[in-house]
Amino acid sequence: MSDQLKTLLRRGLSAHEGNRPEEAEKIYRKILDISPANAEAEHLLATLLTGQGRYGEAIDLFESCLSSVGANPAARCNYAIALESSGQIEKAIDQFKQAISYHGDFPTALYHLARLEIPRGHLGQAVDLLGRLLGLKPDHFEGLLLFGNALHALGQEKAALMSLDHAAEAAGITPDMICRVATAHLRLGYPGPAQGLYQRALSIDAKFVPGLRGLGQSLAHQGQYAKAIALLKTARQLAKDPDDIDLVLADITLKCGDVLGTIEILEAVLKVNPDNAMADALLLRSKAKLASGDGTEFAKEAKNWAKHHMPIAAKPVFANTRQSDKRLRIGWISPFFCEHPSFKLLGSLARNLNRHEVELFLYSATPRPDDVTRSWQVMADGWREVFGQDPMQIADRIRKDKIDILIDLCGAHPTQPIEVFALHAAPVQASLSPTTTGMTQIDYLIGHKEVFSGKLANNKGLSEHPQKLELGPYLPGELDDTFPVSPLPAAFNDDIVRFGCIDKLANISDETLMCFARILNKITNSRIVIQDDVLEDSYAAKTFLDRTRQAGINRDRLDLAGTVAAEDRPALFAQIDIGLAPFPAICLENHFEMLWSGVPFVSLASDLPGSRLGLAILADIGLEALCAHTEKGYVDKCIMLSTDLKALASIRENMRDRIRNAKAFHPPAVAREFEESCREMWQNWCLKK
Repeated sequence: MSDQLKTLLRRGLSAHEGNRPEEAEKIYRKILDISPANAEAEHLLATLLTGQGRYGEAIDLFESCLSSVGANPAARCNYAIALESSGQIEKAIDQFKQAISYHGDFPTALYHLARLEIPRGHLGQAVDLLGRLLGLKPDHFEGLLLFGNALHALGQEKAALMSLDHAAEAAGITPDMICRVATAHLRLGYPGPAQGLYQRALSIDAKFVPGLRGLGQSLAHQGQYAKAIALLKTARQLAKDPDDIDLVLADITLKCGDVLGTIEILEAVLKVNPDNAMADALLLRSKAKLASGDGTEFAKEAKNWAKHHMPIAAKPVFANTRQSDKRLRIGWISPFFCEHPSFKLLGSLARNLNRHEVELFLYSATPRPDDVTRSWQVMADGWREVFGQDPMQIADRIRKDKIDILIDLCGAHPTQPIEVFALHAAPVQASLSPTTTGMTQIDYLIGHKEVFSGKLANNKGLSEHPQKLELGPYLPGELDDTFPVSPLPAAFNDDIVRFGCIDKLANISDETLMCFARILNKITNSRIVIQDDVLEDSYAAKTFLDRTRQAGINRDRLDLAGTVAAEDRPALFAQIDIGLAPFPAICLENHFEMLWSGVPFVSLASDLPGSRLGLAILADIGLEALCAHTEKGYVDKCIMLSTDLKALASIRENMRDRIRNAKAFHPPAVAREFEESCREMWQNWCLKK
């Protein structure tokens, strides 16, 4: 190489490293004008273009120079990064492997290959690669973070925490790096250690916004909402872009039952940034909890959400065999394959599927795997980790798995990669959401027949075709016979009737509270027990009591309860005569538990989305008469029940027999119908040309 070219290369590299990309590109191109086959200049220019997002140009240059510099592991890694950035994941993996074959201990290749193997579910390989990396560079910060994530996913909690602790040491006194370690702790479900690290970062810089936001999040995860809100409001005042902080605040206010306040926060975010898909998804879920309006308006908003945020993609040609009677390959995708009500409601269904008829693939977008995650893994014929992956990558994985029917388990949740449905990941697509997704790419909405009764029976407002089930699809968790049904409390408490609303504060709409007030006014010898874990916090309790006061409920008629340990929950239900299901949304698992404890509940089924779940489970045990269709009817049924303690006691005594005799509570029967329903959806697709 001539001296001139050497000088130009030095100048180009100096501009490149000095963050003067335009100058560097001019020099590299000048070299290539003089020496068109100069491999070093091609490599450097390709690396520069990759950093600018010009992946096509970069890849062409890499492919031109690889024959000369391909044995250089750094060149292979840079090429791989360009390939990955352009979406060519498999090719990128191959290049990182080649870099390792040239130099088995090349740290960059070890790290990036491990990073790409984790989403593919190759956790053992990733841990091996990262072990080799950390053997070479024990303080490799990114490697330590990734190692902690991989170990956690493998269930090696102690080792995961040790790796994150080591990363915290490697972070030194840099607030940004300390906060990254804290965020890793928080993501993996360790809010206590995260809190300590965020506080450490703030001791270095008290106005460091990510530290304030993270500390607020870690406190919120521990139920300390009042303190969290104070910190987040401080962070918001300091932040240039407060959207992320507002989303955390919105999540907290929703948990604490302030639905209208949540909607106000989110609408303000969307006014400034209408493309914030996460804010819009949370807004949609919040509006589903409003008892005002009607289902048609919600359906319109859901369709607008889908139209605005979902990618547009042509249907691919699927490789699936159009054989109507074949063993079906069914995929479930969810961020809740962890400690979450989903396990109680759908775990029995998954366990009882006939594996001669179906294969069950689970696509986990779960950010914090735990012991329940491992229970899901055992039930899966195929397990895929997809958290943090690009929706296109997930959709490609699903197509490669040849999934016949892909089912969404939770709808438009901020953490659900629902975009994969817009990308047509499977020939047949369905949702178990209690509300319409607004997505025309989802073919079916699967639910109990009663969910689609009333005005919803004509399918107006639904983007999907209703796939009606006689049973299920939800089931209660394991029914515990070890504790008996308690006697009717009112019979032993001077005829004082205790109502109970055991649900999320977010589900207790203002209209529900107004009904509670009317019930208490009509039945002077009555009280209401309200239980939600968040009531442990002063902010949540004050917010709720403010709402009850506005509804006209005296504080002395309320018994509030926060967290109740599992072993104490029978005692909680033992003090309740009549359950009060909020409307329009309910926590199904709580109401299954209530019924098993002998407590009947009154529900209200309207034409609002998700409002008929209570009716569904009451109808399954022959108590559909306890479901009203108007607020007046809801109050009247509560009054009627309270005036006939003998009948109420009889219902309580016979409740478990009702449940045991109900086909809808037998997992094998529910599973068979679900399989038949999936078969019907598949056959419909097979008949299409």
